[in-house]
Amino acid sequence: MTSDRDASAPDRLAALLQTDLLDSPPEPGFDRVTRLTTRLLQAPAAIIALVDRDRQFFKSSVGLCEPWASLRETPLSHSFCQHVVTSAQPLVISDANQHPLVKDNLAVPVLGVIAYLGVPLRLPSGEVIGALCAIDHEPRPWSDDDIAQLTELSEIVMDEIALRTENTRRRTVEQHHRVLVHELNHRVKNTLALVDSVIALSIRADSALAEFGEALRGRIAALTRSHALALDRGREAVALDELVCAELAPLQGDRVAVDGAAVQLPPAVALYLSMGLHELVTNAVKYGALSNDAGRVALSWTHADGRLKLSWQENGGPEVAPPARNGFGSLLFERILGAALKGQVTRDFAPDGLKVTFDLPLTA
Repeated sequence: MTSDRDASAPDRLAALLQTDLLDSPPEPGFDRVTRLTTRLLQAPAAIIALVDRDRQFFKSSVGLCEPWASLRETPLSHSFCQHVVTSAQPLVISDANQHPLVKDNLAVPVLGVIAYLGVPLRLPSGEVIGALCAIDHEPRPWSDDDIAQLTELSEIVMDEIALRTENTRRRTVEQHHRVLVHELNHRVKNTLALVDSVIALSIRADSALAEFGEALRGRIAALTRSHALALDRGREAVALDELVCAELAPLQGDRVAVDGAAVQLPPAVALYLSMGLHELVTNAVKYGALSNDAGRVALSWTHADGRLKLSWQENGGPEVAPPARNGFGSLLFERILGAALKGQVTRDFAPDGLKVTFDLPLTA
């Protein structure tokens, strides 16, 4: 058999490199194939060899002598598999000492390769990156059934390579995604800080804007806190109790009783709920139960069947009356927390204290 391809062709070597298999550690999926090869073909040794520019790397081997089994590679001077790559065809050798293609190959005296059967490992692109081979240390004929079985086993190897390549691609995409999200988070945080600075300067220039400006700064601060919790750490979920602690942190004492089981919120839900809690805390401090010395707030929640039910109950504060007009809080609860999140928010302006209930899906 004569070679009709160049084993060192740049396209082939590039394809081999992209598999990320060279010099990779042993893996059970590949080792199962070599063990199965020795059993099915009744051969003492089997190898999955990847043919590089000047060496062959053993992704898996069974029955190979030392030190080559531990080194997991040989130079091409000790390789029969290179001929499988260059021909892109099975190589069938019953007695290497009598075969003109390999009789002078150092694999014969050094590795004891006498009978050899190898089939190509071919990528979907058509590039042959190596060979799956069975080896015997004595002359033996290889049957058509041997070739068929080894070819079928080589397809299992390629399935394993395809799975591994897809996992590597996915990890690369995820890493790029993390880098982009980190950069986006950094820009959002800087933008929120800039907006806060602009509002602060505007308040300083016009005292009539003071009350409105401070309320707006508080809302931006709530956005910043929830953004830090949900995104800066790159998390897929935010603990509700952690979010509540962040919003209640400015309050002193134990005037807000909190009770609820552990709940994980998607970042989008956490973002909007943080704004809602901020409005409740702000209004309670300014006008509600936390505006005097006797008022209390009970904050509790439950979750079941994929929904969060949260209750904010004030008591002991000034007498409550419905607002004369809808403000930012009303729009926030009705249009964002309610409509945008496909949930329900109800507010009860009872004289003895405001009660707000949230019924939200635990999905973004």
